[in-house]
Amino acid sequence: MKFLEQLKQLERLDQLIRLKATGTPQELANKFSISERTIYNLLEILKSFGAQIEYCRRRQSFYYANEIKFRFNIVVHPEKAKKISGGKIFLAKKYSLQFFCRQCAYF
Repeated sequence: MKFLEQLKQLERLDQLIRLKATGTPQELANKFSISERTIYNLLEILKSFGAQIEYCRRRQSFYYANEIKFRFNIVVHPEKAKKISGGKIFLAKKYSLQFFCRQCAYF
């Protein structure tokens, strides 16, 4: 599994757990189009960050048993940022970032 894909899945899983709307493990796996084993692996990652995750059979949902807040960000060290060359063509053609974002909203 690619890192960014896993990061997006963790973020989505966190949101569903907060809403207490995960469904059963099998339903959750189907929502994510991954195996049930992978769901449990993602839950283990959240637990390794300090989350106490439990499952309610009545609600059929995972939930946080403790107060925890995750923030999923990618931070690039300033020295390494100087070596990133992506976006030169985008900026050279003077595309409007606002226009680009509006176009992306349709996907």
